Amino acid sequence: MNEKMKKRDRVTLAIFVFVTITAGGYGYLVDQILAEQPKGNSLGMGLWLVLPFLTGVILQILNKDLKQVGFRFYIINHLKWYIFSFVLFPCVMLVSIIVAKILGGFVVNDVELSGLFGMMLGTFLANCVKNIFEEFAWRGCLVPYLEKTGMNDWFLYLVSGFVWGSWHITYYLFFLPDDYFTERSRPMMVVAGIIIMMFWSPVFVELRRLTNSVWPCVILHSMEDAVPTLLFVTAGVFQMKESFSVVLDPISGIIPVALVFASGLVLRKYRRRGAGVCT
Repeated sequence: MNEKMKKRDRVTLAIFVFVTITAGGYGYLVDQILAEQPKGNSLGMGLWLVLPFLTGVILQILNKDLKQVGFRFYIINHLKWYIFSFVLFPCVMLVSIIVAKILGGFVVNDVELSGLFGMMLGTFLANCVKNIFEEFAWRGCLVPYLEKTGMNDWFLYLVSGFVWGSWHITYYLFFLPDDYFTERSRPMMVVAGIIIMMFWSPVFVELRRLTNSVWPCVILHSMEDAVPTLLFVTAGVFQMKESFSVVLDPISGIIPVALVFASGLVLRKYRRRGAGVCT
């Protein structure tokens, strides 16, 4: 790659990261101007969601790099990775529940269970639409340009996870309703969210690399939204006792986060072996 192209890619990366980190601020300003909007579904939130994706795609078009985004599915050749995307977060949640149940830290709340499967399916499909914008921004646009810098895997995971997490700052501080902050304050959620996304980053990055497609990442992210997040947060079907939550919460607990991180490292090892790289 010549020096001119390297400079172009660095400028592209800087523009994308800047727009990503400031997108929430633009959305917040829009919501301050248009005050009467539904909580959790405002025009400002929509702007915050789509701006990194639109910026990334426009930059890819201008640089004639659109083919590297990962729009194609490649399901036949990579069916096992699609299955992996469907089952990872439910399996991690199941491990968390089993351990918590054995230790006496698992609670089943008295909620209406009829229609729960339909709710999960609806949540999954709705989040597949939402996560198209999110995953094609981070794994479709950000990761390829980070790879072009020549940074090693560990730094790439760290940077991509940090940018992904930083994009959520305005979401946690302003967009999310107060109902989500019964156990953690908004600033604590910001810190926890960024850390979690840095640990989740390897599994998303490696799925993208193994399949040359972003769609398994869309599925993986949507299953996280539709299973552990729905059952433990949105619908409140299950709950971890407070003393167990830090370690076993299926979304933010130390053990579940470590399992997702380890899964990413296993995928990395598999990819490197397939490429003939010594591990």
